[in-house]
Amino acid sequence: MKLVRLALKFLILGLFSTAIAFCVILSFQSVSTETAVTLVIFNLLFGFLTSLLNETLEKKLLMLFFGNLIGLFWNYVFSLFAVVAAGHFGGFFNAIYKILSPILNLTWIVSFWSISLSFFGNPQEEKWRRRRVDD
Repeated sequence: MKLVRLALKFLILGLFSTAIAFCVILSFQSVSTETAVTLVIFNLLFGFLTSLLNETLEKKLLMLFFGNLIGLFWNYVFSLFAVVAAGHFGGFFNAIYKILSPILNLTWIVSFWSISLSFFGNPQEEKWRRRRVDD
């Protein structure tokens, strides 16, 4: 029951922080709407998928923060690449950009999700390993 209550608190905190982050990100002029939507989707997925893991809330929020930083950096670099490529290749690249953008955003989300899962680890596994070493 305690785990479900903690998971529910994490989900509520994640939803409120996602709404606040969405409003703050959209207030910056250098951040596109596509970047904000990608980060909101990432925050919701991260909140729902990590809510039942046996980790502290601080560790989960720290990984969520790093994920948002990586997402902002990724989208900034990708938008710079798109501007340069559109200037070089012309209007044809805009169609390619619209197709590749969600796929490449999914790439960093899945990559960060797998890294964060390895960061969280399994505390039961650690106890089992210590017990085996002590024997």
